[in-house]
Amino acid sequence: MFEGASSLSVDAKGRIAIPTKYRAALVEAAQGKLHITRHFQEDCLLLFPENEWVQFRERVAAWPMSAAWQKRIVLSNALGLDMDESTGRVLLSPELREAAMMGKEALLLGNGSHFELWDKGVYTAKEALARQQPLPVALQDLVF
Repeated sequence: MFEGASSLSVDAKGRIAIPTKYRAALVEAAQGKLHITRHFQEDCLLLFPENEWVQFRERVAAWPMSAAWQKRIVLSNALGLDMDESTGRVLLSPELREAAMMGKEALLLGNGSHFELWDKGVYTAKEALARQQPLPVALQDLVF
C-alpha cells in the first residue's frame, strides 16, 4: 500500500525520480516496471506498478459503453515505463505532462495500490477549492 506525499522535481527532459522509500517495493512487486496514464476526470496522472496496472486495466476495459470516453482517456494514454533502479527515474512523455499541466514541481501522492502525480500548483489550487466545499454526505458523521 502506497501512502504519503512527496515533492518531486521534473527535470528539463521530463524525468522524475521515484522517492527512495518506494523504490524497493516497486522493484519487488513489479521489477521496476510501471504504467502511467491520465486520470479520466482529474488533472493528474496515475502511476501503477505493473501488477496493479494489469488488474486496473481489466476493470477499465469492462466499463460500460456509457463510459466510453473515460475508457479512451485512460487506455489510449497508457504507457509502460521502466524505472531506473539506481536513480529511480522515469521519463514522462510530453503528451502526459501537457495533459496534467505538469510544470517543474510535482507531487507524488500514494493512493493505496497506485500513485497520483500532480503538478504542485494545480493540486494546491484544487485542494483549496475542495476545502471550501461542504463535506460529502458519506463523511458528515465520520468520527475519529
